[in-house]
Amino acid sequence: MPQVLKAEVRERILGAALAAFARAGYSATTMNDIARAANVAVANVYRYYPSKEELFEAAVPRALVREFDELLERSVRAHAHLAGLPRPADEAAARELLDFWVRHRLLVVTLLDRSRGSIHEAFGQRFVTRLVTLSVSEIRAAHPGVVVSREARLVLEQIFENTRRMLGAILESFRDEKEIRRAVAAFRSYQIAGLAALTRQLVAESPARA
Repeated sequence: MPQVLKAEVRERILGAALAAFARAGYSATTMNDIARAANVAVANVYRYYPSKEELFEAAVPRALVREFDELLERSVRAHAHLAGLPRPADEAAARELLDFWVRHRLLVVTLLDRSRGSIHEAFGQRFVTRLVTLSVSEIRAAHPGVVVSREARLVLEQIFENTRRMLGAILESFRDEKEIRRAVAAFRSYQIAGLAALTRQLVAESPARA
């Protein structure tokens, strides 16, 4: 008689897998590591998930990856005040994105910094590129004719690479929701001020304003 797969064991394996991926990264994590963390035999892990790739896709569902992407884009577009144009949706969009980060802390850490070798290997770089692209778009929308130079793009890339690393560090370091929110608020206040200053400099240096 075939053994029945139990929902409780499946959830335990998924939880252990996500924690292992967030801690050590996809490439360095083995099915044996996950089995030990879940307190089950490795053969039992393979009964539920025949490969590490399938287990990763179950632990990091594509639907949540898409939701992360959508919330990120909505938040950046709402924050047009980075380019000097405040909008009422700012705080609501930022809150939705932060709520997602809090709910899916380990998933976000994995996607941003620990997914090398997986199907989401490019997520971290795509995160940075999307933030740069959306920010440039908002700056130009708020200040028609402004020139976003190659030098400014390089600065933006480094700013948002730091965002990627900082967000991963915050979510990895803190489990308490209040601590996460305070740390993100502190970093956000620093980052917004820097982006606003960069925007003012670009406006001032633009040939159309000279």
